[in-house]
Order: sequence, then C-alpha cells, then structure tokens
Amino acid sequence: MASASTTTQTKTGQPDLNPLVGAVTIMRPVAAHDLPVLEAWDEDPEIIALMGRKYADRSTTDWFRSLQGRRTCRAWVIMTHDQRLIGELELAEINWRAGTAELRICIGEKDCWSHGFGTDAIQSALRMAFGHYELRSIYLRVFATNERAVRVYQRLGFRKEAILTPSSRREDPAPVLLMSLTRQRWQVRTAG
Repeated sequence: MASASTTTQTKTGQPDLNPLVGAVTIMRPVAAHDLPVLEAWDEDPEIIALMGRKYADRSTTDWFRSLQGRRTCRAWVIMTHDQRLIGELELAEINWRAGTAELRICIGEKDCWSHGFGTDAIQSALRMAFGHYELRSIYLRVFATNERAVRVYQRLGFRKEAILTPSSRREDPAPVLLMSLTRQRWQVRTAG
C-alpha cells in the first residue's frame, strides 16, 4: 500500500522535505531547477485552455520565492517512479485554524494524461492533508469544460458545490466549478 511520508513542524512554515509516495507517482517539494519546466507548461495553449495561466501575473521565480517560509502553501512536483517530472500539485490557501485548503494540480506532460498519474498524486496529497495536516476540507476550482478532470475529482469523492462565473480579469474561458471533499467523506471512501 502506498504511503505519504511526513515530517515534523509542518505548520511552522518549514517545507515538507520527505517525498509523498503513491502507487505510480512520487512527489517532492518544488525546487528552483524545476521552474523552467513549470513555465513551459504554463505557456502551452492546450493546458491554458484546460486550466488557465498560473504565472500570468508573476514569474515562476517570484512564485517560488513566495513559497519560502510561507505557512499557507505546500507545493510539490509530481514524478513517475523512474524520476520523470510530469506535473505539479499544490495545497494552497491553507487555513490551519479552519482546517481548509485549495487543491491545485497540473499534469504538464500530455502523454501522461489519462494514465492515472493525477489521480495517484491527488490521493497522496489527500492522505497528507487529511492525515498528517489534519485538515477538515479540501476544495478546488476547475473549468466546467475540463470534463476529464471533473470526472477524476468526482471519482475521488469531490462534490460540486457551486458554479462560478468566468473571471474577466483572469480571462477564464468557461464557468468554474467549485468542488469540495471533507475529511469525513474521504475517510468513509478510503475505509472500504
């Protein structure tokens, strides 16, 4: 069975240094040498159509610097077990007191789409979020037109909560679904 490695001091702003190991993925904290790959994915028109632009308002370097010592965000790169970098995942906007966080994920290597890598990485992140971090609820936003992602989130137990109108500031190409998963619902699903 896959396990999520943990460290101490997760709420102190210190990065989580141990990898999260899933059945087909390994996640480790984002490093400076990963930034050119993340930037290339952010400029891919097909990825933009599905997820929007992550670095439209700032550079990858500025984003990476903002992570240092920040208590409210954890970011990992997603790799295959043979160490190929294929994506990135964040638990962002972590509210430790309320026990909530936003999940953000991008599988940037398109030949890895629909092979279970995103599902496996999300499962590792949920084990960390609901287990070690003791969060109560994870939410995410996804374009309603990204049907493949919506199906994955629903299979993992996320429920649709609301439909948000597209943001003109971000130039969203479609309405955005707000989805959430509670720790209690996750525990029931994973107990079986």
